[in-house]
Amino acid sequence: MKKSRVLILHDSEKAKTSLEELGLYLLQDYEFEFLNIAEYSKNNCKNYDFIIFDSYNDYVFECFKEKLDRIVVSVNILKEERPSDYIKRGATNFLLKPYSLKEIRLVLDQLKETIFIKDEAEENRLKFYTLMDNIPYMAWFKNKSSQYMIVNNEFKEHCGKDFDTIRGKDDQFVWDGMIGENCREYDLKVMTERKQLIFDEIIPGKKGYKQFNIYKIPVVDTKDNILGTMGIAKDITDLKNKDVKFDILLENMPFAVFTKNRQGDIIQSNSTFYKLTELNKLMYLNLKEEDILGKEHKESIEIEDKDVIFNKSNISLVRTLLTKSGEKIVEVFKSPIIDISGEVIGIVCTMRDVTEMKSQEARIKKMAYTDALTGLANRRGLYNFIESELVKNDADATIMFMDLDNFKHLNDNFGHQHGDEILIEFAEDLQNICRDGFVSRIGGDEFVIAWEGKMNKETATETADKILNLLTGKKIKFTTLSASIGIVTGNTGEESIDNFLTKGDLALYKAKDQGKNQYVFYNKDLDKKRCLNEEIEQDLRNALEKDELELYYQPQYCCNKNLVGLEALLRWNNDKYRRVPIIDIINIMEKSTLIDEIGNFIIRSAFAFAKKVNENRDRKIVVSVNISAVQIMKHNFVRNIKRIINEVDVNPKYVGIEITETVLLQNIDENILKIKNLKDIGVKISLDDFGTGYSAFNYLVKLPLSNIKIDKSFVWGMKDSDEYKTLVKLCIDTAHALNLRVVAEGVETKEDLELLKYMKSDYIQGYLFSKPLPKSEILETIL
Repeated sequence: MKKSRVLILHDSEKAKTSLEELGLYLLQDYEFEFLNIAEYSKNNCKNYDFIIFDSYNDYVFECFKEKLDRIVVSVNILKEERPSDYIKRGATNFLLKPYSLKEIRLVLDQLKETIFIKDEAEENRLKFYTLMDNIPYMAWFKNKSSQYMIVNNEFKEHCGKDFDTIRGKDDQFVWDGMIGENCREYDLKVMTERKQLIFDEIIPGKKGYKQFNIYKIPVVDTKDNILGTMGIAKDITDLKNKDVKFDILLENMPFAVFTKNRQGDIIQSNSTFYKLTELNKLMYLNLKEEDILGKEHKESIEIEDKDVIFNKSNISLVRTLLTKSGEKIVEVFKSPIIDISGEVIGIVCTMRDVTEMKSQEARIKKMAYTDALTGLANRRGLYNFIESELVKNDADATIMFMDLDNFKHLNDNFGHQHGDEILIEFAEDLQNICRDGFVSRIGGDEFVIAWEGKMNKETATETADKILNLLTGKKIKFTTLSASIGIVTGNTGEESIDNFLTKGDLALYKAKDQGKNQYVFYNKDLDKKRCLNEEIEQDLRNALEKDELELYYQPQYCCNKNLVGLEALLRWNNDKYRRVPIIDIINIMEKSTLIDEIGNFIIRSAFAFAKKVNENRDRKIVVSVNISAVQIMKHNFVRNIKRIINEVDVNPKYVGIEITETVLLQNIDENILKIKNLKDIGVKISLDDFGTGYSAFNYLVKLPLSNIKIDKSFVWGMKDSDEYKTLVKLCIDTAHALNLRVVAEGVETKEDLELLKYMKSDYIQGYLFSKPLPKSEILETIL
């Protein structure tokens, strides 16, 4: 690779010696030469890629002005020299004294990159204009005000004006008042609806009256902001006058096309039309659209055609097409055929086979609402059923909440594969018992069944007994499984879904507290659980003082088991609340002021650990903490993080924060600014539980992220469903396309690891490599 030549102008041998002692020879991409500033005229600056002024001289600087973008001026901050003094003279690139080899490389690399980008941009600009001028059609770009900013040679030839005359002018001016108002309307329609528009227009010019087929599209920037419109106009004057040329155009369309007269008779069609419909064109003399789609559509087709003809408007719709080979879903687009006088003489229709696309959409939707392991509805599917079938009708409902007792013990002792087999078998039995209910698995060993109507206590008891009898006495490798059930009834119009679920959970936890393998009906006494929450909150307030809180760390690895990071997880060493899930503890913290104090403890402890573990490591690792919605919504969130970084004295590049999509969406614009502020100083930003939200892809391109973490449910689903493999691969490819790293969570088997390696996942986190460990074990065994 050719080295970049760098000339260093100095005013003394001492300055030269000082620079040489920096070890410039270590910068192998550059070749440095020294020249006393008094001898600058003896050398041709054109021979150098970059020039560094070690000692500034106005006169010499003036002589090198032709290479301003390649000049670096040094500033001695110890002498209080200010870059602004040189910026006024045209300088743009600076080095600070005293020099460091790292800074010299950084400045030169950035300067080289800037010049490369400029050269590449100029090359792309030339390519664009070359392409524009060699298109055999009129082509142009307009700004949002419909003023021409770029036109090609074909355009200039037809309008008879040069570019300097055209630039910044509208259609009224360019076409001498012959056209203009319609053009502006079309531009606004394209920009407002953000979709292409195709239409014909007669444009008088130096070549006479010509009819053009015009294709307009919106032009958007990388942030999806409208910049204007781009158009291409093809001269179709001859095609309008000669049917044979129209037939050629029609036949070469890549989709089914047919034209109808005002009476609805199909008068022209291409071969793709007959391939799609599987019709024998010799069997029909007067073919109509209802002959293709079915007589039951005759009335709706007539209404559509009238709309197209009398309103001169385009319409699009989706229909089912019955063919000899089976049912097809087609997208139909209808547009009026208008002659030069402006009269609608017929309709042109296109049909596109979207069967596979619609099937894919249906599969994805099913996946979103279906549990991959059991085939039951998942939590989202349950919510959808309650919303659409019960809440919508203000219906009464009976809901049973259950989970399998001691199921974690079974998983820990006999493996997840065996546990999955039990879940599948239980799900099948549950469906047989509850045929009239909506059965769902909302996670792990948790199941919910919902019925419309208030079930009387006798019937509910009988059903609950049947469910318990499925497991009672069924020994699985010396482990007896049972279930705990919570039952709640009420009216969906009077209380929210979350209220139903809360009551069901209270009843379920009561069943467990009473010894498991039983069911409990919700009653108001169960609200005493709130008292427990208050007790937990009070004890949490003393937990820090009693040194009961500590952090565990789950390692994150490359697929080759090189350590890259640690995720900090809170643990509360209090036997009294040993059975309370840590997520419940965190929820209680978030609902009180405790999240501030304990949250800062977590962040400070994790950041201090990040500093410690990286002190003697060549390959640095990142220690990440989870951030809740309550924390990020604080107005001083960013300031607080920066303060802790400074107080702990940790390099921001060694720490990270993990935020879920749900947290971000609560105030997305403000939250994006906050995490961008942190990323700008080097903090790694991870999007946790990716794929479980409603619109992760919609916001992915807007978020200033470092990486995404694929939710463990997707990883676990891969062994049971090819669709989950497809989704995981899609997540990885999408992240990589946006230059984001990917962490796959919940990796527990070698099969998962091999598959994720094949999909090019960057990092792995899960029990296959390591469970969460206390700080001491991390220091002793992992590092």
